[in-house]
Amino acid sequence: MRRYTHFTFSVAPLLWCWSLIGHAAMPLLRHHARKRLSKGKENPKRLPERFGQPSLPQPSPGSPVLWVHAASVGESRCILPVIDHLLADCPDLTILMTTATLTGGETVAAHPATRTGRLLHQLCPYDAPHLVRRFMAFWQPVGLVLTESELWPGMLCLCQEKHIPVMLLNGRLSTRSRKRWHLAAPLLRSLLHPCRWIMPRNEEDARGFARFGIGPLLPAADLKEDAPSPSFNPDDAKKLHHTLGHRPVFLAISTHPGEEDIIVEATLKAQRSRPDLLTIIIPRHPERGAELARRFQAPRRSTGHMPTDQDTFWIADTLGEVGLFLTIAERTFIGNSLCSPGGGHNPLEPLHFRRPTAIGPYMQNWRTLCTQHASSLHKIDSAETLTHWLIETDLPLPPVPQRNEACRKAARHIKDIIMPNKAF
Repeated sequence: MRRYTHFTFSVAPLLWCWSLIGHAAMPLLRHHARKRLSKGKENPKRLPERFGQPSLPQPSPGSPVLWVHAASVGESRCILPVIDHLLADCPDLTILMTTATLTGGETVAAHPATRTGRLLHQLCPYDAPHLVRRFMAFWQPVGLVLTESELWPGMLCLCQEKHIPVMLLNGRLSTRSRKRWHLAAPLLRSLLHPCRWIMPRNEEDARGFARFGIGPLLPAADLKEDAPSPSFNPDDAKKLHHTLGHRPVFLAISTHPGEEDIIVEATLKAQRSRPDLLTIIIPRHPERGAELARRFQAPRRSTGHMPTDQDTFWIADTLGEVGLFLTIAERTFIGNSLCSPGGGHNPLEPLHFRRPTAIGPYMQNWRTLCTQHASSLHKIDSAETLTHWLIETDLPLPPVPQRNEACRKAARHIKDIIMPNKAF
């Protein structure tokens, strides 16, 4: 194993260079924001948040603010149980959560603590230091918790400048990332210098951080192994069972472009043996729902349309309803795994409901979990193999995955950093 010398760069020139780039990039950032707005990926009322301007009032004086950042829906779901522990154990603490996407923000907004004012959400500002500085000056965070590979130079350099402790949960350093950082290991160490600790996602990621001389490292633990199963409204589940319970349901979760065509082809072939088969497609990005419904002549959940007995497909272009659809699913497929480069999504969600689950060949972001649960995951690689699996009968039900207590451990480590003198 190659190890690197512990040479690092000073934060001051790094911050100066990144600040220069940030100022020069402002026209591009404004253009990027307008483009996302035109595609429905931004809320016009919240666009100022991208430039560090708050849309919420500050918490009451004396309430420390912990800044937690997650990229999107999946990362938000895995960090919210950690936030539950922190809010329960630290009654004076306010948590400010930022996400890079509106859908991630909607996931946070559905959490009960947002109604009490103890969990706040803002869209993450662009990583130009003058914008992040404006954001931090308003919110005055006592610490920053990052998730997975959300490592932004502006954020990290300013935290180092202001002596704000940084903690990294579910830290990821994939083989591809290690190759990219191969010639810039000192820069990576400098960026991660303000990290008080890193909790790697798994042993492979831990070895990656250690190879670059980055630490200190906590024992590896994947928060997604400890996340609760997706929730659902029991009344909605009863209605869905009443309407669709007489049909076998195939649920394709978090699909990406290219995968829907394979799923549709396989479904139509499987219908020769199972004519009443209903396929529910949950696109990873709900804004694709209208396009998919038009292409496949399917009703859409977001418009309130239910499938009839003549419908083969249903586009579930809503957020937060995976648990609801899992209650009626006979079998499931995990998206972002059939088409290269892929990477996959969380395979544990359907396993919590004991649903037979298929995955494609591109699950590299979940390699460890897929290895641990290999006996519960069926591998497919084409419309033909998916068709064969869809017409199989009497599939064995997988066991419920065991939780690993990672969320409670993570909350304890965070409290030790931001409130070291308090007993809990």
